Amino acid sequence: MHHRTFRPLTPEDLPWLDRCRDAAVHPFTALSPVSLVTWAETYGLTVAGEEDFFVVHSRHDRGYYAPVGNPEKCGAFLEEIRAEGKRTRLLYVTEPDARRMTEKGWKMFFRADLSEYIISSATLEGRPGFPVSENFQRKCRTFSRNFAGYRVTPITEDRMERLRAVSDHYLDAQETMPSDQAVLDAELETYDRLKLRGIILTMPDGREAFILGYENTPEMFTMTMTRHEPTLPPEITAVCIHEFAAVLGGKYPLINVEEDMGMDGLRRAKMLLSPMDLLKVYEVVL
Repeated sequence: MHHRTFRPLTPEDLPWLDRCRDAAVHPFTALSPVSLVTWAETYGLTVAGEEDFFVVHSRHDRGYYAPVGNPEKCGAFLEEIRAEGKRTRLLYVTEPDARRMTEKGWKMFFRADLSEYIISSATLEGRPGFPVSENFQRKCRTFSRNFAGYRVTPITEDRMERLRAVSDHYLDAQETMPSDQAVLDAELETYDRLKLRGIILTMPDGREAFILGYENTPEMFTMTMTRHEPTLPPEITAVCIHEFAAVLGGKYPLINVEEDMGMDGLRRAKMLLSPMDLLKVYEVVL
């Protein structure tokens, strides 16, 4: 019998979560350890498991996320909840895993709202032969013309207070989802511990914008929050994405530009980035 005592998920759990996940088995995943940790409070995430295995429960989603780690222990966990005879939901299941589970009586459902559009890093960098939409190119060109001479620098720990100030100004001027702000606060608070990366764009007049992100797998990088001084034009977001991709320098072939959470506005914005694939996510129900 595996441990079923769930407790709140914290940033201190990140090394454990990373050890359990085998990116070679699931190289492209919509849900990463960093994402779990930063959204833990918003989604009421709790965790249970052992050294080589973990499972997450979400109060918000009223179900478990797919267990991760030792295959035998993952299977044993699924058999335990199956033996309880209660209706059970597993979310963020890959298509191959979901199809295997249907052979054991689980029902499989495609979750378009949890799936993510993925973009080629070469497209965002603007490399020849990887065309991006004219809309994206126009935004970058217009901004470069109007703010010639802006600087791009990596984020360092000593800039956290400045980033918080920019974030506060942004929040005061715009209607922002509370969950987004909570996640950004968590990212800034635990920037080094979560091994986040980011860049700051500084205008000639001193106004700033920034964008954060993290390695999801060796093949894919996830860009998360973009924030800017509210007096800067909205095309600054496209410029941040472009410049961040250029700084990454092709290390990651694929980029997930923000977790769109199925939100129509973010999905439409992603379509302007010429996505190359949809990272499909499934739910299975017993």
